[in-house]
Amino acid sequence: MSLSATLSTANSSLFVSGERTSLVSRNIANADKAFYSRKSVETVTLPGSGVRLSSVTRAEDPVLFRKILTTGSQTATYSASLDALEQLNSTINDTELDASPAAMITKLTDALQSYSAQPHNQLAGEAAVRAARDLATFLNGAATTVQSVRNESDTGIQSSIDRVNSLLGQFQTVNEEIVKGKAMNRDVTDYMDQRDEILANISNEMGVRTVTRGNGDMVIYTDGGVTLFDRAPRDISFDRTLNLTPGAPGNAVYIDGVQVTGAGATMPLQSGRLVGLVQARDDISLSYEAQLDEMARTLVTAFSESDQSGGGGPDVPGLFTYAGATTVPPAGVLIPGLASALTINPAVDPDLGGTATLLRDGGISGDPDYVYNTDGVASFTGRIDELINAMGANYAYDPATKLASGGTLSTYSANSAGWLSEQRKVADDSYTYQSTLYDRSFEAFTRVTGVNLDEELSLMLDIERSFSTSSKLISVVDTMYNALLGAIR
Repeated sequence: MSLSATLSTANSSLFVSGERTSLVSRNIANADKAFYSRKSVETVTLPGSGVRLSSVTRAEDPVLFRKILTTGSQTATYSASLDALEQLNSTINDTELDASPAAMITKLTDALQSYSAQPHNQLAGEAAVRAARDLATFLNGAATTVQSVRNESDTGIQSSIDRVNSLLGQFQTVNEEIVKGKAMNRDVTDYMDQRDEILANISNEMGVRTVTRGNGDMVIYTDGGVTLFDRAPRDISFDRTLNLTPGAPGNAVYIDGVQVTGAGATMPLQSGRLVGLVQARDDISLSYEAQLDEMARTLVTAFSESDQSGGGGPDVPGLFTYAGATTVPPAGVLIPGLASALTINPAVDPDLGGTATLLRDGGISGDPDYVYNTDGVASFTGRIDELINAMGANYAYDPATKLASGGTLSTYSANSAGWLSEQRKVADDSYTYQSTLYDRSFEAFTRVTGVNLDEELSLMLDIERSFSTSSKLISVVDTMYNALLGAIR
């Protein structure tokens, strides 16, 4: 080998060592970044020219990365549902105060039994009325909580869509840099890391699948099959509702004109925070709201008054009523929003100037035909006992509540609490499982693609030795050139 060829080889080795040093330094500096992948230099040996830098590659594991995307989406789904269920669960989980629909119904029954034992005692009558008012207030508050959860979920859906739109804009910028960089044979590995991180963030909002073209361009589809990005983001539309109507589902989400949420979705989203929020808004909350409404309807029915004159007049609301009520709601038919509107008839509420003894005597509606204690006997218990029996009677319930279609009010309210607790437990267990699976997948992914500082420092020492060897070779060539020039002189 000639001296010039030797010098060229040594110089090329120094250049490659410098590039490798720069890359190792880059790896060490970014070792703590979540989706940074370890970079390495690919070199080729050219006869008579030494070594040349071929390309910069990054550590990849497509299978583990896809697992991160799917488990991240599932984790976000259950997280959104669990957040909503935690708020709804606050309506039944105060064990210290014994505050739940079932507990409040039991308190009302106990108060009626106490009143039946001493019908002449005005204080006992007032206690029964206040127990009924507490129950109505509780149902009002629970219904308000449900509406709050639904409205917050609707707001969350809009926030999720805004985040996806922002991320897709970032994705487009990075994706274009990758395509241009590959065409010009530039190092685009850092851009690919950024694209993976953006994709992981998108998958938290909605489940995605990807296809990569030969030029490095990436296409994103939802896990339902709708195109989300193909060279440019697709339009995502959603009309947020400021105050959702009780009993009615919220508006659907559309991607590129295709409905992806709701009952009419032809290619529905399967996972992601967006899915969990829609479930919280239109499934979990609506079912629980319907259960509360059915409890309220049953209370109106159980405490309704019938015509005592023999004239055959219709049953009318008694102790429990609601705005605009003139008749008793039909059996087994859901009235959306009734729980939030339920109230105590002011005619019997002592705190509003009413007379609690109307609960014993009847005629709460103000119509004398509906008076039970026509003789005004202080020891009259017939009406109170009738109410106690009505509290323990079987009623029909709308199947939209996802509970048994028949049973007593007490059993129904207990089943409602059990249903809500079970929904929360399932969501909590699923969230724990999916988040653990995500953590394990991410750890495995990081072990394969991440930076190991010990390995990088060891590689740095190897590069240093290579650099030292190339430097010595250049020094030897320089000495030989000086000797040759001296001999010529």
